[in-house]
Formats: sequence, structure tokens, C-alpha cells
Amino acid sequence: MANNPIVVDPILIDAPVNTILRSFVDLPDGPRVVHAVSVGSPEQVHYTYDMDNAMIIQLWRGGFLNATPMWHSRGDGASLPLGTVQRFGKPVLSLARLSSPQAAWLSDTAGTSYRPKGYVIDDQESPAFRYLCYGSLVSDFTKAMENGRGISRVISVANPTKDLYFRLAEAASIEEISNGMYLIDDKSYYLRLDNAGGSKPILRDLNGRKELIIPAGTSLSYSILF
Repeated sequence: MANNPIVVDPILIDAPVNTILRSFVDLPDGPRVVHAVSVGSPEQVHYTYDMDNAMIIQLWRGGFLNATPMWHSRGDGASLPLGTVQRFGKPVLSLARLSSPQAAWLSDTAGTSYRPKGYVIDDQESPAFRYLCYGSLVSDFTKAMENGRGISRVISVANPTKDLYFRLAEAASIEEISNGMYLIDDKSYYLRLDNAGGSKPILRDLNGRKELIIPAGTSLSYSILF
């Protein structure tokens, strides 16, 4: 007699208000992110932040999370995004001190004195992640746009050190289509610089890939549209 498969009712998490859930996240063909924070919004635009690398690792539109792997039976601690997902590659630290604008991006946090400092919540229940990097305190605030077109981000750095850069994007293709507007991976998403703080972005080629970086001043704001 064939065994009957066990049918499990999915455990789905909605985000009727700004909602935060910490879990593991398994990236396709990549590592398990063990300090992941997923942030949902009523605009149905959601993202996951990797606190070990101060990086948004995925962004999606639609439902918020499937927590069945996390909470069913003994669970494995992981949650799954619901909807169409845009991922941003291998987790790496978003800030780096480079010897020149063409120096390779750092592959890990060694030598950066990186220390996550958790997050603080505003009156709309949106988190601003905080961390120390190269001795500077960084505030990393992201929120969903009201029209649901994407997310807007504000990065604030207290007393930025010399030769400090922020990586805006890494992809197979990045094309500037107008002043401050970039097309990423053949219309996968758009990146719009809203306030560069007087810094000039640098589009560069490294190992057959494209990177968009910018000197890190005290404040930077940009949007991801998808």
C-alpha cells in the first residue's frame, strides 16, 4: 500500500501593517542567512535585511511570508517570501574602504570592525538598522513607497572615514539611462539616486560584472523601483 503524503496547512504571515519577522533565509545556490530580518508593508512591498552584512538581500511584491518551514512541527527556522522576488546576489558588506575607486570590493567584514547594533522603530513601525563600521555609526533606513512601486532608502554615516564607499548595485549589466537613473540587469529593476550628498557615482567593470559604487558621505538616499 502506498504511503499517503502528509498534507500540511501552510502557515502564512500577512502584513496589514508594517511587520517585522526574524528568521533564517536560504538563498538559492547561496548561503543560509542566519540573522535575517524580513520587513513587510501594507503596500505589499517587502524586503529582507541581512544583519551580518548590513545588506538588503531580497525584495518582493505580493504576500509577505510563508513561515511553514519555520513553525511546522520542529521547524528549521527558515521563512520563505511570497510573490515575485528580486534578489541582490551574495551577501557582502555594503560599505568598504577602498585603496582606489577600482579596487576590488571586500568579500567579508574582516578588518572593517563591523558590529551590528540592532534597529530602532519609528512611529510607523519601520526599522532603521544601525551598525558600526570603520569606527563610524551608520543608520540604514528603508521604507516601502506609498504607491507600491518599490522602496526608498536613506543611509546616514556619522563621521565617515576617508576612502569609504557604498555599493549601490552589482549585476551582470548596469546602464545609466538618465541622470541618476540606472537600469539593472536588463529591466530587472531600476535604481534612482535621490540625494547623493554631492558625491559622484562610479560605474565600473570587475571580473566580468558591473558595480555601481559611490563615495560615502554623511547621507545618501536612493530608491529601488521594480
